Parts: sequence; structure tokens; C-alpha cells
Amino acid sequence: MWDGDALEVFGILAKLGFRDPRMGEAAELILSKQDADGRWALEDTYNGRFQVDIEKKGRPSKWVTLLALKALKTYSSPPGRP
Repeated sequence: MWDGDALEVFGILAKLGFRDPRMGEAAELILSKQDADGRWALEDTYNGRFQVDIEKKGRPSKWVTLLALKALKTYSSPPGRP
């Protein structure tokens, strides 16, 4: 089973060096979900399906924030320079 999301796909494409104009829409979507403190909330979770719940749905997430910042930084860097 594989499950992806817009942030994951955006990060992969940016890391591969793609700079398609349509990616700007994805960057805007990601930025629109940033809170006033510069963090992103966990919107979907596998909590309850594993032995340990990592973070709480709807609360600021260290992992989502890390992935969002990393993807946006890679996208804004010149291709070949992550």
C-alpha cells in the first residue's frame, strides 16, 4: 500500500530539479497551511493503526513542518543546489 500527499510529491519533484510553473500552485497551497508561528499541523494520521501515536491530528507537527520547510527551500534554490 502506498499513500502520498501534495507535500510529499512537491518535495520529490523539487529535489529532482523540476521547476514547472504549475509547482507554484503547490507551493502556494503548502504556504497557505502554515500557521502564525511558522508551523504546519498534522492533517492526516495513521494513529490507531500502529503501536504508538507519534503526534496529534490537528496540532502543530514537527515532522510536517520539517518536510514543508525542506521542500520549499529546495524548490526556491537553483536546480542542482538543494
